[in-house]
Amino acid sequence: MLLTFLVGVKVSQAFDKKLVNLDGTKLSAKVLTVESGCVEQVFVDGKTRLKCVAQPYESVRFRLFAPEGVWNLKPYVNVTVDFENTGANEAFVRILIKDVKTQSESWYRPNLSHNAWIAVEESRSFDALLVRHKYSNPAVKPSYMDLFPKMHGLPHAQMLVWYGVDVTQISELLFELQPKAYAQTVYVDDVRATRRASPVLLEKNPDAFFPFIDQYGQYIHEDWPNKVMSDQDLIRQRKLEDQDLKKYPAPKSYNSFGGWNQGPTFKSTGHFRVKKVNGKWWFIDPVGKLFWSFGCTGIGYQPVRIALPGKAHFYAGLPDLDDPNFGDLYYRDRRKGFEPPDYKGVNAFLGGDYILRKKYGDSYREIFKSRSLRRARSWGLNTCGAWSSVVKEQPDNLKMPYTKELWVSGKQLKPIHKLVDPFEAKFSAWVERAVRGNEFAIDDPYCIGFFCNNEIHWGANPVKVVRDIINCDDSVAARRALGAFFAKRQVEVSNASEADLLAFYSHLLETYYKKCRDAVKKIAPNKLYLGSRLHDGALRKEAFSAAAKYCDVVSVNVYEKDVKAFNVRDERDQPFFTEDVPFLVGEFDFGALDRGKFFSGIGFAADQRNRGECMEYFIESALDNPRCVGAHWFHYYDSPTGSRYFDNENANCGIVSTSDTPYVELIDAFRSMAKRLYSYRNNGSTE
Repeated sequence: MLLTFLVGVKVSQAFDKKLVNLDGTKLSAKVLTVESGCVEQVFVDGKTRLKCVAQPYESVRFRLFAPEGVWNLKPYVNVTVDFENTGANEAFVRILIKDVKTQSESWYRPNLSHNAWIAVEESRSFDALLVRHKYSNPAVKPSYMDLFPKMHGLPHAQMLVWYGVDVTQISELLFELQPKAYAQTVYVDDVRATRRASPVLLEKNPDAFFPFIDQYGQYIHEDWPNKVMSDQDLIRQRKLEDQDLKKYPAPKSYNSFGGWNQGPTFKSTGHFRVKKVNGKWWFIDPVGKLFWSFGCTGIGYQPVRIALPGKAHFYAGLPDLDDPNFGDLYYRDRRKGFEPPDYKGVNAFLGGDYILRKKYGDSYREIFKSRSLRRARSWGLNTCGAWSSVVKEQPDNLKMPYTKELWVSGKQLKPIHKLVDPFEAKFSAWVERAVRGNEFAIDDPYCIGFFCNNEIHWGANPVKVVRDIINCDDSVAARRALGAFFAKRQVEVSNASEADLLAFYSHLLETYYKKCRDAVKKIAPNKLYLGSRLHDGALRKEAFSAAAKYCDVVSVNVYEKDVKAFNVRDERDQPFFTEDVPFLVGEFDFGALDRGKFFSGIGFAADQRNRGECMEYFIESALDNPRCVGAHWFHYYDSPTGSRYFDNENANCGIVSTSDTPYVELIDAFRSMAKRLYSYRNNGSTE
């Protein structure tokens, strides 16, 4: 494990709010309802607790209700629960936090649920993060929100996003001890709201609160383990990590491609392909070994750009413009997201370069390339996912397989965000041009294949999408194609039925995926076509069916707790993605708010340990799925504390912080998972 040096962590127990008084009289049905298993109030070690007992293959399910109807938890970051596991095996508890408007009891988004694991004989305080649904109630938003433009998370730790709960009206907590093959006994105690969400200094004196981000990209007003306090800390971390990387090489079960060297051998083709073996889909690596893609996006150097307009006052300790060592890191960026300069004639600063130059010296970019690959291999990863800059010129002794994203540029079909019109006469040529732009990958054995674009918004309502195309003029190729499509069906556009509109929607999708597939295979016949990285906003059965028909591997970004089932919330999309074809998870992650970040990312966890636990649970579910051939964590780096320049993300999504500090607990989990990756995929869980 990486050696951890600590800085004091500030904790205030006086601020905590007890939600249920377990030490009083017996809880009434108004406060406690048991639905399955055995739950009883017991007096142990001088205090009253809830004792939960589950027999083998039995669950325990109970609810705690707000005694006064609702809890207003706006001032707090977490619902914290003390667990004690007195059993002989690990316990797994799910927690669902409900507000007065929560309708379903799904463990998946848009609901707010947490997964907690309690080790044998462990007492654990679990912080269930309160994710704030910013559209649920105006009262959820703090009065000073406008002081932090384009930020999903606000200091200290207030996530304001498009899912979660109305934290001013929390009505109940649902607990479920998950069934196991063995008996379980878990004690529950001290259910409370903890950690101040809003900084006192910000409320009392906003001017004194700023700046709130230091020169290393870290939040100033809190401390945590491994926080960088000086340039000397950067050097010390580098030396400690050198020892760690030397101690932990790549897993012994991996061959030179990251394939399973202890598994069966199939035909060697010199390139990656897919094959179904004993009922499970796999990649086959270039030398014929089974390969399951365990990867991460964004490996290697990536410029961490700080947008200064409107935010220059966020930052403390940045160098002067004429600084001889770092002044060159200021520049004028003309892209969207960098408004006109308001900071001494410039509008951007390369904050990541500033840290890396201090840590690795003037040759930091070349050093960081090799270090990124050494890290990935040491952590047990075997694939560089999308946006990994390191893949183009990998040192021979550190080469890793990779996937490559293609940005197909051309005339946009405006009713569908991010889609280049596939009916344009030049569409195939545009895709071919994108493939040729990655010439280094076309015949590289380490290149698994190509994605075309990312997270195209195929629309929540397919009928509306087609109606929007109908409303386009004839300068739009898709509109002309629609007219021809309906004419062939002898249907007047004005009289088209819903079935006709859905038929064209499927035709649009199939045209896109077929043309992309054909163009990729024309230029790079030995590479796999990996689809378009479908996402939560595009869980349309027509989109997945079209992708399944033409992709070698369907790619989908899954920001859920697992991939046991896709979280399809519209009944019209059932049955969903039933085709027996392989799929790859292009993105997933879990973040926490215990290391100075204000936004976890879409996937959330209690703390850094829980990030690792959630990652392993997700990967196990992917390995259990016979069609899943891999999953890639998003992202190598956290996003900046003050948010990315082009959107609102300021997430704890990385394996490494923006100060280039690896997250030890998460890395331990990656290494643990890698050791059993292939045995688990081949044999399944040992439970």
